[in-house]
Amino acid sequence: MDHDDRIRLLDPALAASEPIDPTAPGALSATVGAGSAEALARFSSLEADSPDAVWGALRQHSLELRSSGPDAERTAAVEQVLDAWLARIASSEVPGDFDSSARISLPTRDIALVNALYARGFGPTGVRAVRFRPHGGARQAPSLPAPLDGALVRLARLDDADRLGELDARLLALDAHFAGVTMRENAGAGFATAYRERLRRAPDTTWVLERDGEVAGFIHVVPDADSPEPDSRLLAATGGQYLVVMYLDETERGAGVGAAFLQLAHDALDAAGTPYVVLSYAVANPRSGPFWSRNGYRPIVTEWQRRPAVFASLPAAAAETS
Repeated sequence: MDHDDRIRLLDPALAASEPIDPTAPGALSATVGAGSAEALARFSSLEADSPDAVWGALRQHSLELRSSGPDAERTAAVEQVLDAWLARIASSEVPGDFDSSARISLPTRDIALVNALYARGFGPTGVRAVRFRPHGGARQAPSLPAPLDGALVRLARLDDADRLGELDARLLALDAHFAGVTMRENAGAGFATAYRERLRRAPDTTWVLERDGEVAGFIHVVPDADSPEPDSRLLAATGGQYLVVMYLDETERGAGVGAAFLQLAHDALDAAGTPYVVLSYAVANPRSGPFWSRNGYRPIVTEWQRRPAVFASLPAAAAETS
């Protein structure tokens, strides 16, 4: 069974894969019995003051993988490709440097490869999840501004940009605990600038929760085709929205306000005929997975990461006692 046939059986929502050019720089392949693996290794780097430097390590190694055949032989072929890729990375990275990473994204349901990744020091850091528009979804968008638990939900304005940047920086600081993103100096100011540009272009794609005259939370979406995430062409369906940010102040959590706020955004998107909403969350965040699952999202792709890309060697004394 080839790669796309297997993926289609695992999760019909996923898109077909682009073929990998075996002559391309970074191409890797292996065959074990009836199993095969093909991959394309990529590398990108950024300066610390780049606006995109918050989205992980400054030096990112990524691997795009295809595999086919019976699981045991397929996994053995994938292991050979992973080992060759990691050997290349080891020749160029400083061991223990946390601003380097090795990443690979796989269909969440492709569990046959999980132990091969764990054995090489990878851990699941991020999940891409999707919510499809329910049949007979909202017939009309909610009328805004709308009251919500003593607060007000409205569309964001240009003069909200600084506050949105501040709240987004809080979210970044939280998610930085889980290795998928990195807190950088002046991140909030960079986010505020981006929100000003977004609100000028698309003023109807950001909802804010305002309480006592202050923005206490917000939800921001962009077309899935403009997703800031890698591998944005994930789904067989097209035309959906990517939920970039949802954040609520700590004082707004734990009483159902978040779910009600999200439902208003869902109603607006459903009424507009949006076929799906996709988003990303940190696997290790104890709140994210349960919240998004309760609100209709299911995992489709899991990002596995080694950070640093090359682990530091244990000191001799530590190695002897471990």
